[in-house]
Order: sequence, then C-alpha cells, then structure tokens
Amino acid sequence: MNMRKAIAVVSDLAARGVIKSYAITGAVAALAYVEPTTTHDLDVLIAVGDLETRQSGLILLAPIEAALAALGYTQRSDVGIVVEGWPVQFIPVASALDEECLREAVELELGTASPVRARVLRPEHIVAKAVSIGRIKDLARVEEFLDQGKVEAPALKAVIERHGLREAWGSFCLKSGRSDLLGIG
Repeated sequence: MNMRKAIAVVSDLAARGVIKSYAITGAVAALAYVEPTTTHDLDVLIAVGDLETRQSGLILLAPIEAALAALGYTQRSDVGIVVEGWPVQFIPVASALDEECLREAVELELGTASPVRARVLRPEHIVAKAVSIGRIKDLARVEEFLDQGKVEAPALKAVIERHGLREAWGSFCLKSGRSDLLGIG
C-alpha cells in the first residue's frame, strides 16, 4: 500500500479540475504535524460543488468515481475507493466548521521519503474536528497535538468558540483529566 501515491492521485484530480477544492483530513492530516499513528484509510474533505446532486437531495461522487475509474481505480472497500492500496474516503463538507477547514487548508509536504504536496487541514481545525466527533481515537489525536505542542491555544480557542464546541471541549477536558488550557470549557 502506498499512501504517497494515493495522495498524489487525489492531488492530480484537483490539478485536473475533477475536484475543485479538497483537503486531507483525519489521521493522515495529523501526520503532517504530530508523530505517526496507525491509520488504514485516507480521508479527503471535498466541496459539495465537486459532487453530483440529485433532485431527491442525494449526493453522488459520480464525477470523482468516473475520473478514478479512468485511471484504473475501481475497487471499493467498506469506506471508499481503493487507490494504490489505500481506501480513500471522500467526505463532503457538511458544516460551517468543514467549510472553514476546507477554505483555510494549507499546502504541505507529506511524508519524509519522497514527500508529496497536498492540501491539509490546519492543526486547530484537525483538533476542533476531533473534539466535535468525540470518538476515543479522535480524542487521543487531540492529546497528541496538545502533548507535542502542535496547536496554538488562541487559534484553537477561536475555532472552538466560533463553531459552538465549548461543551464538546469541556467534555474532552473532563474525559482526559486535563485542565482547560483554553479557559472555555
């Protein structure tokens, strides 16, 4: 499995205009900032404009799936389309937080040997999304960012407040046994 090649394929889809706006999210995005953790898929946040919408409101990945199929990527997994051995999950923007994450994503080099450039969520957005989702693995990711000093408290506080995540932040602090370094929980 080659994550670097999978990310390169996604970046190529954006360069060709198949995907108008994207950003790597989840555990792979976290790899750009904190020590590696185990992950088995590549999450890609995309703008709804990149998708096909039916009158019923159903959103389809048809344009992206067609472009990937033309490149020979037709295998599916339980979470997405397999690209270079990696299940790639295309996640449409579903909230104001997602919109901000996508709009403010930064281009970074991912990986150490033969790095690939890709748009990636900013640290405060990775942490805010993890807090909002609240699964144990997401909260562990928040711990990593805080323990390694990879997120700026004022930037994180602004995102948490702007997107109504005070209660979720307070819950994280309670579960983790941390004092509220943002002073908002």
